[in-house]
Amino acid sequence: MVRLTFSSPSARLQYHLLMGLFRLAVTRALYGRFARGLARLFPADNAVWLHEGDAPPFRIALGDGYWTRFALYRGPYEPEVAAILRAAAGATPLFCDLGANKGWWTTRAAPRFDRVIAVEASAATFAALQQNAGHLPNVTLHRAAIHARAGEVLSFVNTHLSHASARLMGDNPARAGDRTETVPTLAIDDLVPEGVAALIKLDVEGAEIAAIEGAARALAQGGVLIYEDHGSDPACAVSVHLLRDRDMKLFSVEDGLIPMPDAAAIAARKTDPFKGYNFVAAHADSPLLAILRTRFANPADSG
Repeated sequence: MVRLTFSSPSARLQYHLLMGLFRLAVTRALYGRFARGLARLFPADNAVWLHEGDAPPFRIALGDGYWTRFALYRGPYEPEVAAILRAAAGATPLFCDLGANKGWWTTRAAPRFDRVIAVEASAATFAALQQNAGHLPNVTLHRAAIHARAGEVLSFVNTHLSHASARLMGDNPARAGDRTETVPTLAIDDLVPEGVAALIKLDVEGAEIAAIEGAARALAQGGVLIYEDHGSDPACAVSVHLLRDRDMKLFSVEDGLIPMPDAAAIAARKTDPFKGYNFVAAHADSPLLAILRTRFANPADSG
């Protein structure tokens, strides 16, 4: 059950106006324009807290065109990830939320796992992550970029219209209105302790392959990866990279874990070029993967 609380009476009014305006929008861009335009008429700190089950409350700024759309208007948000977290509860002590954004999955995971590690690169978004999850005793936060090796310093681009599209600069220069900053790197193998089969969610906007290269030990020791293969990439580069390891098994998440034997199967699932699609990857002999497959086949076994 979802319940909302508001930072002020004006925040409640802003929320109801926003939900009404959203019903008139027909494109993704219009959602953001409505949210930003309406926010200019209200106090900048207007916010809503979303309360769901036993998860800590999640703060959503009412000028945020991403989270007001996906968590408030179009929910539930990424139900396939929620299903994996439920199935993995009690099967591993560690969940890693890499590219954590403002902490949606960090806060959803905190009641289900002994320890949660959340990593976010953008300074402004990390501040919101701290507000949502910094007080949780079993959560460790890092401001860093997940990459192949730790200890480097890279340029990070905050896109001017959406914090959810922030990215490492790479070969794509910043555009007018974007902000750049430097950020240190961390590798997954430096975050996951030796011998722990962790559940790892990876959403790092184009740096997935470098991040996976830094997870060789964690995956070899039974870790299960939830990764994004974006609809805008018909070549399915991230999945193709994973499939080069013959021991790696890929799955889509629907009513169960559905095996994806090749890139063509992945591509067939991606019908929206504006959407990021979540898939699961793990070595065939991962005990954690075996538990997840059993629990998806027998939903009553999941928490």
